[in-house]
Amino acid sequence: MTTLPPPLPKELTQTGGSTDVTIDELFDVITKRIANHPRSLQKAIGPSEVGQACARRLAYQLLGHEERQSGPNWKATVGTAVHAWLERTFGDDNRRMLRDADMERWLIESRVTVGATKTLGKVSGSCDLFDRVTGLVVDWKCIGPSQLRHYKSAGPSEQYRTQAHLYGRGWKLLGYDVSEVCICFLPRNGELRDAYAWHEPWDEQIALRGLERLEGIAATCNMLGDTALAMLPTADVWCINCPFYKAGSTDPAQGCPGHDMPKAADPAPLNFISSTNK
Repeated sequence: MTTLPPPLPKELTQTGGSTDVTIDELFDVITKRIANHPRSLQKAIGPSEVGQACARRLAYQLLGHEERQSGPNWKATVGTAVHAWLERTFGDDNRRMLRDADMERWLIESRVTVGATKTLGKVSGSCDLFDRVTGLVVDWKCIGPSQLRHYKSAGPSEQYRTQAHLYGRGWKLLGYDVSEVCICFLPRNGELRDAYAWHEPWDEQIALRGLERLEGIAATCNMLGDTALAMLPTADVWCINCPFYKAGSTDPAQGCPGHDMPKAADPAPLNFISSTNK
């Protein structure tokens, strides 16, 4: 039974005060927690961003541009909570197996280095789950119903796919045998039976292509600074949700107007510098 603390002294209580003020305080605590979560504060490019279809968005991150504040990301917070629950669940299963079979099967939320580029150095991230028995890499995605229908029909985005194969490379570099990668799409609104687990054989070349592209973008930004922004290609990936989106912007250095921005000039195709350390 949980031991509860005694009631507060009368001088510290405000029983009968404004409930609306208390509710505002509740949401203030939640908002601050979201804003200060390590995922919200992360600045370095990790495996989850490497395959981002919009090269310009990656460039904004690499160049250190300030992100547009759009309020607390509740959907991502729900996903983080689901990840935490899954981490505890598979941790409990590990303890059961250690007791019954003297074996720890699941490696959970493990930090792995997936490779390096000349400009950025090591690229690392936290892999959700790795099965030591089968060599399966698992990444959880907690998504809404329209996204779930899309991924069931079309498969994962190249960004998600690249992320999974990068984690596979991270485990391989640590000496583990890797067989397949799996992205498990979990319904944010629905039942577990609605989940969709996409998987395919691990392919190191997919990981290396992602790192090579990242190095090209990073090297270009390193040479040209903000001038590179107008030269780098964009992609139609929910621009309105991008933290660097600025409707009507005519200067990419001040914010990106989105994928369909009119270009003052049509520059020659940019050949990224490729010098990935493999």
